[in-house]
Amino acid sequence: MVAPLAPHGHGPSVSEAHHWTERADSVAGVETALARAWAAAAAGPPAEEADGSVVLRTRTRVLTLVVVAQRPETAERALTAVARLAARHPSRAIVVGFGDPDGPAAIDARASVRCHLAPGAAREACVEHVLLRLGGEATRHPAAVAAPLLVHDLPVLAWWTDDPPIGSRPFGELAEMADRLLVDSGLFRDDGRERLVALAGEAASGRAISDIGWMRLDPWRELIAGCFDRPGAAGFLPGARRLRIVVGRPGSVVRLPKAALLAGWLASRLGWRIERPLAPRRGGERLVAAFRREGGRVELEIEPRDPGGGPTLRTPGSLLGVELELGRGREHLAVTVTRAGDDLALAATRGGVPVVRAAGRLERFMDAIYLARSLEAVGRDVPFEEALPVAAALAGG
Repeated sequence: MVAPLAPHGHGPSVSEAHHWTERADSVAGVETALARAWAAAAAGPPAEEADGSVVLRTRTRVLTLVVVAQRPETAERALTAVARLAARHPSRAIVVGFGDPDGPAAIDARASVRCHLAPGAAREACVEHVLLRLGGEATRHPAAVAAPLLVHDLPVLAWWTDDPPIGSRPFGELAEMADRLLVDSGLFRDDGRERLVALAGEAASGRAISDIGWMRLDPWRELIAGCFDRPGAAGFLPGARRLRIVVGRPGSVVRLPKAALLAGWLASRLGWRIERPLAPRRGGERLVAAFRREGGRVELEIEPRDPGGGPTLRTPGSLLGVELELGRGREHLAVTVTRAGDDLALAATRGGVPVVRAAGRLERFMDAIYLARSLEAVGRDVPFEEALPVAAALAGG
């Protein structure tokens, strides 16, 4: 196993010096509104450094970002994330929000030019933000509304926030026009099985996908992978016997994607094959499954637990703990990762004797962090693409 790369910083701080906003009531009118905003920017007061020197104001964009946000609060949160990244990832950002789907067809657009000056920069970088609020029939075709606003020859990242309707026509239309999709499997509805299976289908069709839920597993995967980089530990990997994953269940539904993805990652890295998909254990709430490995079987158990006064979970189904039991001849290795708040602690014992201790930390959740990673992604995320179909098959796909 190879430890995934750790998240990195997100560039120098910037200040928004100027912005200009125009309104439109049609998609065709958005380009006109942007032209008016650019004209106002050109005629506006020049940007100045602290010493009073004037800097150039320039239009900058390297991609088009399309965000679909079905709830008003999510649309505002997406705009905040985009604004945080404007200097490092200049783009034309199109945020599509939904109004009343049963009301009259309507488009209310707010087109903005926003200029940022980074410390020491010789130019003030200006980007375009477009917020579209759709009503009626338009809510059923967000991709068709956004398509005329894409910048020719620039790559497109499409982010469907909250619970994306993967497999639906609106989602498919958005996926068709994007070079990369961004979703969050931690927010999939109900137990997440249906969406996880559909997401695996999208990946199998060749779409490049980034998943916030998968990225949130990085600290867990890094600790586990790092444990087996220690002398003597890797020799136990062929003898895995049991994997237990504890997930938070603050309500009545056990959300599975994160646990399934972690199990799928281990299975895909170590060559385990699914023998039995997840199913409820008789007389209990736990879910059990089994893998076949060379020379034996690996039992999987997912235990839902009410976090109670424990860590505050961003989403149901967040991991609370992982236990992996392995054997080599008569020797036994037990690896546990526990969570206290946002802190993770790994402990490994060999024959009951402590041999490894390590610590990690869950990154404070910010949309901008994971949006930045998706914008910077190059090529395919092979570990994710190998873990996803296993996770989907475990979930019953």
